[in-house]
Amino acid sequence: MIVDEIDEEGIIGRSMADAPEIDGVVYVDNLSNQAVSVGQVINVTITQADEYDLWGTC
Repeated sequence: MIVDEIDEEGIIGRSMADAPEIDGVVYVDNLSNQAVSVGQVINVTITQADEYDLWGTC
């Protein structure tokens, strides 16, 4: 996924096929505490999904 935001609750981004501010987002818990920056592409394991958004861990 592409990292769009980083805050105290985790990482918010989008999959490679999703457009910003149009499609759903991916919410990620950074359990590995890896250094992540906005714009970076990271690997995520998806753990939950609903109609629009995904949740995962990295």
